[in-house]
Amino acid sequence: MDRIENYQIIRELGRNREGGRISYLAESIDSKQKVVIKQFRFVQENASWQGFKTYQREIEILQEINHPRIPQYFDSFETEDGFCMVQEYKDAPSLATRSSFTPQEIQQITVSILEILVDLQQRLPPIIHRDIKPENILVDEEDNAYLIDFGLARIHNQDMAMSSVIAGTPGFMPPEELFNRPLTKASDLYSVGATAIALITKTPPSKLSNLIDDNYQFQFAHLLSGINPDFIDWLKKMVAPNLKDRFANAKDALAGLKAIDITGISAFKIPDKQVNHNNIAIALTSITAAILTIISIAIALKPPSKTTVTKQVTVTKTPTKPVKSNLTPEQQWFKSIKSRCNAVEVVTAMRNTSYPKTQTGVGYAASCYALAGRIDLADKIIQELPTRQQVYAAEVVFNIGHPVADAGDDRSAGPIMDLVLRYWSENYMALYHGGMSAYVLDDYPKAKKHLEEFLRIYQRQDYWTNKAKNALSRMEQNIPADESFSVHH
Repeated sequence: MDRIENYQIIRELGRNREGGRISYLAESIDSKQKVVIKQFRFVQENASWQGFKTYQREIEILQEINHPRIPQYFDSFETEDGFCMVQEYKDAPSLATRSSFTPQEIQQITVSILEILVDLQQRLPPIIHRDIKPENILVDEEDNAYLIDFGLARIHNQDMAMSSVIAGTPGFMPPEELFNRPLTKASDLYSVGATAIALITKTPPSKLSNLIDDNYQFQFAHLLSGINPDFIDWLKKMVAPNLKDRFANAKDALAGLKAIDITGISAFKIPDKQVNHNNIAIALTSITAAILTIISIAIALKPPSKTTVTKQVTVTKTPTKPVKSNLTPEQQWFKSIKSRCNAVEVVTAMRNTSYPKTQTGVGYAASCYALAGRIDLADKIIQELPTRQQVYAAEVVFNIGHPVADAGDDRSAGPIMDLVLRYWSENYMALYHGGMSAYVLDDYPKAKKHLEEFLRIYQRQDYWTNKAKNALSRMEQNIPADESFSVHH
């Protein structure tokens, strides 16, 4: 291919694995300006151009952005098998092509990225990039960062090639995105922090998720030396699993980072140069003299003792026995895979591992799928059990999914509770949480059905029954579950 529309192709810059998106370096035939052309291909020959028009608003947002470190949007047009988007060319390689940086370079690059995000987050409405990672960050010779790929390749439309559907990158995606929860300004901060961790620990992007434990906490401090503890704490705050524990926005994160000397001494530790070593020496000498005086007096006052014979005793050390795990094989398996029970990794993770084929093991496997939102796959493996064993698998799913409901994640909790009720119809707490989730999601028929059944079975007068009755009353009056009505304890 030598030419696309009014642009002369110079060379291919890259493509995704399946070829649904290809990037070219090109030159405008009229202006001779170098540009980047991203070509998106449709999956079917008779695909509709409407798939592009649906996302015209996203292109309009790119048109409105006028930031020196975001490649400018120029043009878009239809092709025979898809469409193309034309953007400004920046003569700078991506972070993914470099393998080593000094701590100071990493700090400067991170500052540069945050400066871009400050601009994006101050807009109305704020712009959330959603896919910040080394591959989408260009860096010039002066360590100025440029942010690219604002999500057009993530179009979720049946007319588009599945290869163009990108849901983010494991390791760089915040937990709230993994579990399809609402994103905030702090969501992009997680990805920036993860990128900085990848750079400073020299961890390849494809292996970054190996630094995340079962509780979605990054474990990386042990890989660093000579780095200011304040910077390590700053990174931990950036990648905190809970949104509320991160910086609220890029402006706050930037201010915190600029105050840190990345290879210096923590602001909470007194530097050695500020200590008067002569005073310390004098103090130590005085203390030592006092101690020796006390010892001399004690010896002088001690009565003579009888002659004692010291008998040598041989101590035989008992070999330390390895600590046995209190976890069952099923629990050990679930612990090993839990961090990958998310929408991005679950299918591959489950394909590459073998769960225990017991009723409890099936329950944990179903729980993994359920946490990732793949209720269909969770249901499928439970159905493979004999009918009388299915309820035991459902019990495991309920125990794993219950905290999701307690946390107020109704969008995720509702389908999980519905799955439990499919095999354990009289689980009153599943009925309660399923009903409340349906109410919050405006599915009144399902909410009424679950909550009325909950009241029939539970037969107590307490917090739960009061909340259920209140929800039913509000639905009768067509009052939605707004912020004034807390549905969870």
